[in-house]
Amino acid sequence: MTSSSLAAPLLAAVSLVVASSALAVPEPLAELADRAVRDQQALSVVVAYRQGDATELHAAGTRAVDSDRAPDVDTAYAIGSITKPFTHLLLAEQVDAGRVAYDTTLAELLDGQVEFANPEVGRITLEQLATHTSGLARMPANFQPADPQDPYVDFGSDALLQAVAATREGQPLGRSYAYSNFGAGLLGWLLGARAGTGYEQALTDTVLVPLGLEATGFVPGDNHAQAWSQGEVVPAWRFDALAGAGALWSTAGDLLRLADVLLGDRDPSLDHSTAADFEPVAAAGEFEVTRVWHVAATAQGPLYWHNGGTAGHRSFFAVRPATDEALVILVAGDLQPTGPALSMFGFDPPAVEPVEIDESVFGQYRLESVPGRVFERDGVLVAQLSGQAPVVMVPVTEDVYRLDVIDASLRVVREDDAVVALELIQNGAVQRAERLGDLAPEAERETVELAGEALDAYLGRYALTPQVKFTVRRGGESGLEVQLSGQPFFPVYPSGDDVFFYKVVEAELHFERDEDGDVVAVVLHQGGLEQRAARVDS
Repeated sequence: MTSSSLAAPLLAAVSLVVASSALAVPEPLAELADRAVRDQQALSVVVAYRQGDATELHAAGTRAVDSDRAPDVDTAYAIGSITKPFTHLLLAEQVDAGRVAYDTTLAELLDGQVEFANPEVGRITLEQLATHTSGLARMPANFQPADPQDPYVDFGSDALLQAVAATREGQPLGRSYAYSNFGAGLLGWLLGARAGTGYEQALTDTVLVPLGLEATGFVPGDNHAQAWSQGEVVPAWRFDALAGAGALWSTAGDLLRLADVLLGDRDPSLDHSTAADFEPVAAAGEFEVTRVWHVAATAQGPLYWHNGGTAGHRSFFAVRPATDEALVILVAGDLQPTGPALSMFGFDPPAVEPVEIDESVFGQYRLESVPGRVFERDGVLVAQLSGQAPVVMVPVTEDVYRLDVIDASLRVVREDDAVVALELIQNGAVQRAERLGDLAPEAERETVELAGEALDAYLGRYALTPQVKFTVRRGGESGLEVQLSGQPFFPVYPSGDDVFFYKVVEAELHFERDEDGDVVAVVLHQGGLEQRAARVDS
């Protein structure tokens, strides 16, 4: 699929009643879908809402940039991490069949195929993989895609086994919740190997076919929504060894059929008791996790949910048995549906007990020639190298902190009870970062209030190179957020005179205007360098 810069054609949203009733898609979600298409945050959005025996679907946009056909209940979207609950259902079926147990370890399943650099990795259980409590990093350390636009396609079985063998060398694992695509993908691969057919066939035979999900699979049919991001058609991701973490495509219709099973209105035709899938087994910050789902506490009962995201698709799925409700949101684009979806169900994040932070670790450090610092942000300890985003430090043992987003840890070095350095443990090597001194006092930067009309002047895309662009959109606590190609959106804060600053990194954006007062470019100021990006569209 080739890239296209064609703007998303605007199409009047349509509401399709699946079952005749007075039920309606909640208005805030319908408006969210329409606005996302109108503002070119999405090429298409499908929202399906079910309560009792009635279901309604609201669709906005078009399936493709060169089509005027609206998506429907049978339009396939890449559901990304919603694949994980299906992987976990496969685990439950194999446990019921006696092929594995929840406490089966990696060492038992791999049986000499790898030599673990960290013996604790061999003791990780299948349940820990399913509940993100394995201690594995978010991604394997050797995950280095040849094509960033299709990052998973060339990560095969050999690479996965090499990653398992080398991971967390010289580091304690810890068992607190840390979301891991590495762990979920490994779980799917192991279950496929145990079945003797590979993950794709095992999932199809054991879960998808019994559930009657004929439109859910690993390759989309003709009626699929184009992957779309930053105003362009993008390649849909393909998967190899990490398929269990995010390879599936599905439709609103199939996910509603899954909801019928979960809500007890259709025979699941699965061998294990699906009631056990709703039992929480671990804490996950604001949520709990079962062996299959994340759980959000709401006033009307627990909400069982998962979300997903790939390069060009976003998704959300949830059921609330106490109110006989289900919600599916499928997006081709950059719209993030999770927050609005959880709000629709009345989820109010609980107050989290403050974590005791060792302030003696605060300070400025130098790793080789790169300056960095350790400080507190939003109640947690974070480490930040110059020019990079802060990384949360999770305490594991005394003076050792795990970095969940990468396969690395930090160990505190003390002399006479004073912190003198940090040691970065990564890829089996140890690098020392000398402590230079206390944190430099940060001047509290003043922000200016800008009305929506003033912020709208900056919206659009700005090209550093033909392949690397800034995308500026409305959103975030500041009212404006910016994404550099291949990175997440981060809020930026206005300080006046067309200048905005980041809080996640030490950087500023200076917007330029022409003689008519129109914004025509942005200049990134970071690390003593200035990089100009001309505006390419609005």
